[in-house]
Amino acid sequence: MAIQIHDYTFVFHKVGGQSVYFEASNQDLTDATFQYFGYVSSSGSWIVQRFQIIGSAVIYTYFAGQTRTVYDALWNGVGVYVGALVFTTFDQIGV
Repeated sequence: MAIQIHDYTFVFHKVGGQSVYFEASNQDLTDATFQYFGYVSSSGSWIVQRFQIIGSAVIYTYFAGQTRTVYDALWNGVGVYVGALVFTTFDQIGV
């Protein structure tokens, strides 16, 4: 049996059996309603995951991109999310 290390890796499977592995890169917990988590892959593609907290409920939405320079512009120098992305559900990423 192979050794498995479980960390904050986010695996996103696309059509065709290809897997892309994302590693946690940024997180912004400064807002009481929205929290943002950024993940990047070695190829430069990325996903931002947004948690919207409403009472005791959490709504998860996402946005994905392909260019690392665009991703970097979404975060300020201290890691706070400063983007204006339009988030969607996970099943709608890239549609």
